[in-house]
Amino acid sequence: MKGLLLKDVYQMWYYTRVIILAAVVMMLVGVFGMKEGSNFFMLYGGFLLGIFPMTLLAYDQNSRFSAYSAALPVTKEQLVGSKYLIGLGAMALSELLSMAALAAAQLLWGTVTVQITVATLLQVAMLTLLGNMILLPLTYRFGYEKARYVYYLCIGVLACLMGIAVSSGGILLNSILPAHGSLLVLVVVLAAALALYALSWRLSVAWYGKAEQ
Repeated sequence: MKGLLLKDVYQMWYYTRVIILAAVVMMLVGVFGMKEGSNFFMLYGGFLLGIFPMTLLAYDQNSRFSAYSAALPVTKEQLVGSKYLIGLGAMALSELLSMAALAAAQLLWGTVTVQITVATLLQVAMLTLLGNMILLPLTYRFGYEKARYVYYLCIGVLACLMGIAVSSGGILLNSILPAHGSLLVLVVVLAAALALYALSWRLSVAWYGKAEQ
């Protein structure tokens, strides 16, 4: 299992450094967005980091790694689990970047409250996990070539929401993910998201290898 994670980390660093840079840029833009109380760009940065597992799985399928992995002393649960652990690692990275961005916004503008901080971190975590919950099982079942169309659809929908949210001054965003809403509700939603993440992993394990058949 440790070897699988090391392989994924090396691949992630080699192939996805541009994604990390783009996420950092979004977080920096989010610092200025917080001047008006909008955390949308921070959420978008978390979404970008959340595509790491999907990207790594696409490389594995294109290189036929699943065929080679049959000779390794690992189980399907471990092979699939490494991608989901990378997803959790991406969530942790997005949380660290979000905390840094929120701290910078507080120093510059003084508009960041404890409630906004907790809500933003929960929202970033949910968005980081959301793409993997949907796309990883589809990729294991149908292959990256087919599942990527769903990914493009998600990107398109998010881009449209981004444009509408910016033009509405953040009103739409707050209605979908209320930064000033009940923290208890957000905690419950995050707990449900983690439960669905575990369920998604079980589904991916059940569908492992189907795309190559």
